[in-house]
Amino acid sequence: MNVLKKPAVAWSIVVVAIIIAVAIGLFRGRTASDTPAPGPGGPAASGGYSDYTLVYDDAGVLSASTERELGRINDDLIRSYNCAVAVVTCNYGGNDLYDYAMDYAEAIDLGGTDFIVVLDISGDNYWLVQGSGLMDRFTNQNCSDYTYDYMERDFARGDYDGAVLALTKALAGWYADNF
Repeated sequence: MNVLKKPAVAWSIVVVAIIIAVAIGLFRGRTASDTPAPGPGGPAASGGYSDYTLVYDDAGVLSASTERELGRINDDLIRSYNCAVAVVTCNYGGNDLYDYAMDYAEAIDLGGTDFIVVLDISGDNYWLVQGSGLMDRFTNQNCSDYTYDYMERDFARGDYDGAVLALTKALAGWYADNF
């Protein structure tokens, strides 16, 4: 008698296969080599300098050295606090950049303790969104204050490298103080 024809054995194999697939997905979920499906603006992993680069330079305005530095910062954040700061540049030009940032965060599967900063180059705007797990400790007003304090001057001058590095380093400092 063929053992696979027994329903209990067949269902057991299906359950084990599902568990293995989920485990592989969780294990590989945050690596830059596991590029997410295109989302708003068509995110694509840029560079692969780090396991956790989380830099999507769709507007092509960031230098390779900035991408490497952002990857290093995210490596440290994920190792130390299981948190990250995703950086997105785009030429969106729309007036609902918050919604764009939220859609992008979902498309790249950011977690509740992560941040995403979106720089809309053609729209001359930027937005920082905190994960839902941070809202009690890092408010919407904090998002506004941090972007103004750490990005505004460089962003206004067109120094997008300086803007995202200053903000990401400030957020890394905030994580260190609060986790």
